[in-house]
Amino acid sequence: MNSPLVTILLPVYNGEKTIKATLESLLNQTFTDFELLIGIDGTTDASKALALSFNDSRIKIIEHPKNLGLANNLNKIIKHASPNSHYFAMAEQDDIYVPERLEWQIDVMQKHEDVGLVSGIVEYTGVKKNLLFPGLLLRGEQFPQGEALFKYLYVNQLKVVNTCMLWRKSVHEENNFKFNNTYGNFNVDWDYVLRFCLKSKVYGIPKKLVTMNRNLTNNSVTTNAKGQHEASKQLLKNFKAELSYIIDHKNYKEALKVQHKIELGSYPKYKIPLMSFVYFVKYNDVYFLKYLVKKLKDYFL
Repeated sequence: MNSPLVTILLPVYNGEKTIKATLESLLNQTFTDFELLIGIDGTTDASKALALSFNDSRIKIIEHPKNLGLANNLNKIIKHASPNSHYFAMAEQDDIYVPERLEWQIDVMQKHEDVGLVSGIVEYTGVKKNLLFPGLLLRGEQFPQGEALFKYLYVNQLKVVNTCMLWRKSVHEENNFKFNNTYGNFNVDWDYVLRFCLKSKVYGIPKKLVTMNRNLTNNSVTTNAKGQHEASKQLLKNFKAELSYIIDHKNYKEALKVQHKIELGSYPKYKIPLMSFVYFVKYNDVYFLKYLVKKLKDYFL
């Protein structure tokens, strides 16, 4: 079989604080037939120097003098993939991958030729109690497929762990897929997976493939909560307009309710009780009432 079999995509923007550990976890994979394309995207720190210090022939650095943003960075580095590779694998600059990550994913792909994308479980550290996600895989269930998966991911927000996705290059190319910057640096993965799952099957490995530390000091766009929330609501609106034959008003309302549940935790303290009551009235969902009661107890007890 021609090498490399896998092209790992690692977009980097000012990642000097975390990239060393990430690269160590990728280069120490038990499956070794891969190339690692690192997109240095207008970085002003020592990320490139740290990557070069590994002196590993599997590493190829593609540098953009000016910051292109996440989606455009990914699209650019994909063009440098070896013509012999069969799979793309996503990686992020502040995540740690278990040594068997690629081995387990390739095993799934070789056993299930109808599967186009495989992901797994992530462990979040840096919080009071380590969290594992998504719950569906933890319960021993598997993703639904086709339009059912699309609706599930649309309503509940992305439940496929993007940082450890591995997908078939053939599906990507045959459908002219690309990463869209419709929402700036937000929702690049959510947009991609929604479109992908309508064209090919998605499989979830019920094992931890990656660890993410939520308390790491980094330049992640997810620290901009307001921007993220606005981008998510725009995505919901855009997909409803584009794919109205799949998404009806009920799906859209349910998705907005999930989004508003997420938003509650980012409101100023004084505003949370009011918004909890507003959403309770709007959706007639007891979740918001319980949230309101809990916050009032926290404030006055």
